[in-house]
Parts: sequence; structure tokens; C-alpha cells
Amino acid sequence: MKDGMFIFDAVIHRFDFRESNQKLNTPVVDGYIGWVRGLVDGWATEANPGNPDVFVDGKLDELTEADFLFDNSDTDMAMVQTVPLLDYWETGSAPADAQAELAAAYPDKILFCGGVDPLMQGVRGAQREMERQVEELGAKSFKFYQAQSRHLKWRADDRALVYPLYEKAQELGVDYIQFHKGGAIGDQHVEDLRSLDMQSPAQDFPDLTFGLHHLGFPYLDETFAVASRHANIVMVLPLWFNQYLMQPRPMLEVLGKALYEIGPDRLLYGSEAFLWPRVQNFIDAFNDLEMPQDLQDGWGYPAVTREIKEQVFGLNAARILGIDVEAFKKTAQETTAEETAGDPVGAL
Repeated sequence: MKDGMFIFDAVIHRFDFRESNQKLNTPVVDGYIGWVRGLVDGWATEANPGNPDVFVDGKLDELTEADFLFDNSDTDMAMVQTVPLLDYWETGSAPADAQAELAAAYPDKILFCGGVDPLMQGVRGAQREMERQVEELGAKSFKFYQAQSRHLKWRADDRALVYPLYEKAQELGVDYIQFHKGGAIGDQHVEDLRSLDMQSPAQDFPDLTFGLHHLGFPYLDETFAVASRHANIVMVLPLWFNQYLMQPRPMLEVLGKALYEIGPDRLLYGSEAFLWPRVQNFIDAFNDLEMPQDLQDGWGYPAVTREIKEQVFGLNAARILGIDVEAFKKTAQETTAEETAGDPVGAL
């Protein structure tokens, strides 16, 4: 916790960039890995160095990264997310089973988010895989990447292809569906990742909550326009936090606009660990963040109060995922008391 605030990291990944997980040694795969390396290196600082080689060359078999996350930051809980990009990767660039393995190793701290693709697996195949991920792996959410490449893509409002997956999620008791939006990877076309196709799903499935990642960059305004009209759309903020350390002023303007148009109860903190493993820097930066007075006076953006920080840091995610924060805090306090009682030095 940070100063008594519950910290839920909504986005961590176990990537698998190993050659054994590559279907073909193509320029697209090289471009994907190059994009990740460039992104991580470009937003790395001396205090927050990137780690683009994480889970490459066999590191996928290690679970120590999560130890680092919880032992070296105020993070209380996290969600590990599948990346079901299956066109160039055998099991996806962040495979479901690898994510579930990590969640199983930290059952009180990490929730598992599954992922499928109706083009690569077929609608029925994707539905069967959703069943497996919930019933065998314990998935609490699903994450969709609707563009495998510039050739293979689909829309979130496709009634024949995707609506059956929303219905299957509801049948399985999963009511939180997430989408990668903006941020084209490999040879994807950025226009295929716009947020305009979220309007009908939000209207047709009012009992589902849809989490849109990355604020839909570069289609920020239209993403906000869609989200502001639908109370069951939330914004998940990985990469905003990473970019904030490099470009604080532009990111303050983005945050102010999000708070003004969408509201603080629909923004979720995420770090993109383990690409940037030292996430305490993000937590400290947001904890210390203040909205500049000129942005408040000139644009009507709200001050970033402690209440807002608590919502973004963890209370919003807890509401969506059904986490009892008070019970979590009580358990954490009891565990700390027991550890202190058993430590002669700590008891002094």
C-alpha cells in the first residue's frame, strides 16, 4: 500500500519472445520485438531502466519477477494479462498458460486475465478456450487484440464473430472484457485499433464492463467521446504512467482531459511490468502528482486529490473485479503483525 492506499496494478505480462514460440522468423516478428525494445528503451530513465529482454532466452521459466514486483514496490495486487496474438506466435506473445501459472503461484496477489481470438481459433474454438481458461485456469477477465496483423482483423461490434464471445463470457460469469486500443504492433494498421466500434457492444451488453487500454492513442478524442457516453466503459492506463516520467506536461493534459470528460471512477492504474520492473517510480510519481493551476483555471481540469488517487490506484479495479479492499487490508495488517511478533528485532 502507498500511504494507506490500496494499489492494484491492472496490467502486468509474462511475454514469451523466444524463437521456440515464433511461428516464422519474419520481419513482422522482428518488428514486433523491435517495437517493444524501442518503446521500453525510449521511455526508460536512470531511475526506471527498462528491461526489454525479460522472458527472452528461457527467462519465461522463472517466477522471480513477481517477487521483485511485490517486494520492491507498494503494489498489493495485480492482474497478469494474456496477449493472444497468434498469427506469428505459437501460443501468443504472452501465452495464457504462462500468465495463469504466474497467477497460480501468487493466488492472493495476482488475478489471471485470459484471451482468445475468433479469427485464429474460430468462434466455437474461442468459446471452448474461454471455458478452459475460466474452469481450469481461473480467468477473471478476457483481453482481446482485434488485429493480428494488417491482414487479419475484426471489429468489436461484429455480431456474428464477436458477440458470441461476449455472451460466452457472461455464461461463464465473467463480466469484465478488455481491449487493446491504439498502439499498433508489428505490421498492424493503427486505424484498425480505433475505439468507435465499442459503442454498440457497450449498448448491447450493459451488464459487461469494457476496459479500453492505452486511451486509444492516437485517437484520444474519439475514445473519450465514446467512453464519456457509456458508463460501462473504463480506461486502463498502462503506458500513460510510463510516458509520464518522460513527458510530464503532455501527460498531465491527457490525464486532466480524462478526468474532466470521463471521471475519476473509470480510470485504472497499470504499469506494464515486467517490461519496466521498477514500478515504484510510477506509484511515487502519481502519489506526488498535482494538476498545474493553469490547467485547472484555463481548461477546467480538476485537482488530483487523494480521493482521486485512491480510486485510480486501486478502488476502481476492486469495484470492477469484486475485491474486498477492507478485508484485504485487514489480512495484510494481521500478516504484518504476525511477522513482527516472530521477529525479535522487529518487535523492539
